[in-house]
Amino acid sequence: MAIPLFSAAEGTYRGNLHGHSTHSDGLNSPADVVRLYRDAGYDFTCLSEHYWSNPRFCAATLNDASALDRDDFITLLSAELHCHGKLYDRDGLWHIVANGLPPGFAMAGETETGPELVSRAVAAGAYVTIAHPEWYSLTDAEAQALAEAGAHGVEIYNHASAIDAARGGGTATVDYLLHQGFPIHITATDDSHDIPRDAFGGWVMVAARELTSGAILAALKAGDFYASTGPDILSITRDGTVIEIETSPVQRIILAADKHHAEPVAGDGITRARFDLKKFDPAFVRIAAIDARGRSAWSNPYWLG
Repeated sequence: MAIPLFSAAEGTYRGNLHGHSTHSDGLNSPADVVRLYRDAGYDFTCLSEHYWSNPRFCAATLNDASALDRDDFITLLSAELHCHGKLYDRDGLWHIVANGLPPGFAMAGETETGPELVSRAVAAGAYVTIAHPEWYSLTDAEAQALAEAGAHGVEIYNHASAIDAARGGGTATVDYLLHQGFPIHITATDDSHDIPRDAFGGWVMVAARELTSGAILAALKAGDFYASTGPDILSITRDGTVIEIETSPVQRIILAADKHHAEPVAGDGITRARFDLKKFDPAFVRIAAIDARGRSAWSNPYWLG
């Protein structure tokens, strides 16, 4: 019997988990950020302002934009958390995206480490993502320390880092952590600062029961979403050793697994693919769909043990 791994049949909500406004170093006001994402067809956004003591680019307070929420569009109280100790960053700072923070969540202390900050945010109820790993040369050891502290996801695509620094990827970090046994999620984000120039390039589609911050947060933590820069994933099912996926029209659908196993299915405008796992008995799989414009969608990883 086929078991659903993901389904968009009941509807999904499109959202940006990582973005900034004039509250920190963005160029758009919070009201304009909300309006522009709503007008672009999004259902929610996160004003994840830089939250640290450096006034050059950071805010000293969280940006609660809930007064701008409507029945058809919401915000999640978020921040890009910083603290000392990151190798290779020009400011020596960790960058950790936390969505669904409680009001009053305290800024990092001077001696707090990146893993300690992740652990505190997770304990406070936030969904925590490892931000733009390629952009600031996150090492495997650093990624593992954050995953051990409870980080939920990794940005496999960061739009601003891609278009402004040609360092927008995170696939290597995702696969390293999966091989180390961490059940990490995959996100795509904008990290927008100057909308529309660096916006609407990476998002998540969340299969939540309703458009509320609690429901979105619960679905994120459960992994009931996919990441995309273009294509849609409609369903993923597993029946024994067979996994099937349905997508919007794409050119390639690739099942990637541990130990660099991969199986591609290619065709002009294909919308389905079927993979028999008996060929290589993987520990985990994830699926990518790539359209004719080179845009991708990524499923979350699925563990098969």
